[in-house]
Amino acid sequence: MKPIMPPTPPDWAQRAGHFGTPDFVSNPHPKLDETVQIALRLPIDAPVSQIILRTIPNGEQQFTAMQPREARGIWREWTAPLLVNEPRVSYRFGLCAEDQVWWLNALGVGQAIPFELFDFKLLADLPEIPWLERTVFYQVFPDRFYNGDPANDPTGDADPYRGFRRLTLPWGQEPPVVTGFWPFYGGDLPGIRQKMDYLEELGVNALYLNPIFTGWTNHRYDVIDYEHVDPTLGGDQALVDLASSLREQGMRYVLDIVPNHCGAGHPWFQSAQKDANCPEKEYFFFDKAHKSHASWMGIGTLPKLNYSSAMLRELIYAGKDSVFRRWLREPFLADGWRVDVANMLGRHNQQQLNAEVVRGIRAAVKQTRPDAYIFGENFFDATTQLQGDGWDGVMNYAGFCDPLLHWLRPFRADAIGWKNDLVAGNRWETATMVQSWLENLAAIPWAIALTQFNVLDSHDTARVLTSLEGDKDLLRLAAIVQFTFPGVPCVYYGDELGLMNEPGFGSRNCMPWNRGKWDMELFGFYQKLIALRKSSNALIKGAFQVLDYGPDTLVYQRFLGEESLIVTANRGKDPLECVTVDLPSQQPSHEYRLRGVFTGLEAQAQHGKLRCAVLPRGGEIWMAVL
Repeated sequence: MKPIMPPTPPDWAQRAGHFGTPDFVSNPHPKLDETVQIALRLPIDAPVSQIILRTIPNGEQQFTAMQPREARGIWREWTAPLLVNEPRVSYRFGLCAEDQVWWLNALGVGQAIPFELFDFKLLADLPEIPWLERTVFYQVFPDRFYNGDPANDPTGDADPYRGFRRLTLPWGQEPPVVTGFWPFYGGDLPGIRQKMDYLEELGVNALYLNPIFTGWTNHRYDVIDYEHVDPTLGGDQALVDLASSLREQGMRYVLDIVPNHCGAGHPWFQSAQKDANCPEKEYFFFDKAHKSHASWMGIGTLPKLNYSSAMLRELIYAGKDSVFRRWLREPFLADGWRVDVANMLGRHNQQQLNAEVVRGIRAAVKQTRPDAYIFGENFFDATTQLQGDGWDGVMNYAGFCDPLLHWLRPFRADAIGWKNDLVAGNRWETATMVQSWLENLAAIPWAIALTQFNVLDSHDTARVLTSLEGDKDLLRLAAIVQFTFPGVPCVYYGDELGLMNEPGFGSRNCMPWNRGKWDMELFGFYQKLIALRKSSNALIKGAFQVLDYGPDTLVYQRFLGEESLIVTANRGKDPLECVTVDLPSQQPSHEYRLRGVFTGLEAQAQHGKLRCAVLPRGGEIWMAVL
C-alpha cells in the first residue's frame, strides 16, 4: 500500500503563526464567560480572501470572521473575539485563499478537516501556580543524598511480614549480592538540610523528594504509614525543620505519594488479611476465598488499593484530614505532590475509576492549596489526564524525554515482565522526534504544556549520561533541550556532576561529596543553564516553534514579545560549517547578531535567514547581542 501523501500547504500558510502565549491570546488564563482576543499572524503577501476562527460551543460548529490589522514589518495580524463559555474551549483557524481552505490548529496546517484533539485549547478558571514559572527542580532520593544524623540509621531491624533486615552500609560501598536484607546508606532529611548551601550554589529552587513516609525499604514505595515521616529519615520534626529552612531560602518542595498501593506491612492490609469481615477489607482486592489479593505488577508485598471504597477515598484524598490535604498544611507546608504510577491509579480490570479518582485528588489538593503543584508518574500517553481537570503535568517521558533519547541513541523500549527489550540498531530520524513532540504538545492545552515536569532521567531509569554512553557533548545537548522545552525542568541529583550508573546501585548512587571527583566544568554548565531558565521570560512561557531540521540537526526558537532565543542541536560527530536557517515571519525584519551562550560563537540574522558560520557539536542557545 502506498503511503498517503496529503497536499503540501503553500509557503505562506506554513508560515502562519498562532500560539497560546500573551503575544497571541489577550489572556491565556481567562475566567469563565470572559471574552478574549485571539490573534493570528500571516505574511503580508498571503493571498487570503477570508480567515475565520472556528469554535464548537456546546458541541455545535461556529465561525467568527477575523479582521485584519495594520501591517507591521513583514507580517500582518488578524484578530477575533472568543467567548470562553466552557471549562475547556477548543478553536482552530480556517484560511481561505486561491480556491482552497487550509485549516490551522496546534499541530500545523492541512486541508483535511482535523481532529478536535489537536485544536488550540483555552482553560477557564485554571488555578495558576505563579511560583512554578521560575522554578528549577532537583530530585533527591533521600537515602543516597547525605547522612546528616547517623543516630537514625537502620541497624539490623527486620520487617514483620518478610523478615528482611535493614542494614546501613558505609557511604558509597557497593551492596553485596545477597538476599534477605535491604541496604541503607543513612541519607536523611537533616542531611538535605545540611547541604542547602550546595543547592543554592547550583541554583535550583525546588526539591522533589522520593517517598519519605514510613516504609521498610530504602525507596519507601511500600508505605506502611501515610501519617508520619520515616524515623530513619528523621521523623516528622525533620520535615518541619527542612520545610522551614527551605522557606527561609525562598525554595519549595514537593512530596512523593503512592496512592495506587501500599506495603504489605500497612495496618490496613494486615487487618484485612487476618479478618475477612473487617472494614479495611474493602480497601483491597481479595478473591472470593480471601486467599489472594491484587497487587502492583503481581508483587504481593505491594497490595493494590480499591477506590470503589468511599472510606478509602475519604482517608486518601476526599476527607478534610486526608493524606493529600494534611501535608500541604502547617506545619509541613509541602508545595505539591508527585503521584506514583498515576497511569494505573484506580484501574483494575473491569473497575476503571482513574478519571474519577484523579479529578477527586485534584479537587482536594486545589481546595487546600490552589497554588499547589500536582504531577503524576506516567511513562506513556497521558493526554487524557492533562486536559485541565487532572494533573498539572506528568513526568514527561512520552512527550519529551523518550523522543529525545530515541534521537540521541539507538531506540530501546521495555515492559515490566518482558525479558527481551525491543532494540533497534538505529536512532530515530529527526522528523520522527519532532512529530512526536508536536503531537504531544498539540494534544494538551498550552497552559498545561507549560507545567509539564520535564526530566532526562530519574530513580526509575538509567542515568542520562549512562544512556548516552558517557558522551558529555550529547549530555549538554540533552540538558539544553530540556531547559528550553516547554515545561518545568528537573535535574536528577548528581547529573550535574557527571554521575553514571554504578554496579549495585544503578541510578540510585550515593551522592559523592568529594569535590575533587566532580566534573566542575559540567557543574558550571548546569549553573549557567539553571540561571538562564529562571531569568528568561521566553523560556518560562514563550512560544515553541521548530524552524528547521536535518539528518542530525534541529533548530527551534522560544519567543515572547521582543525576547527570542534560538536553540540548535547537533547530534553528529563533528561541527557543521555555513549553516543557514529560514526565520519565521514572527521575527523582526532588521539585521542583528546572535551569540552562543556556551560557546561564544556568533551568528547573523538578516533577510529572513539565520546564518551560523559554525554549528557546534552538541547544543547551543543563541541570544541577540544588544
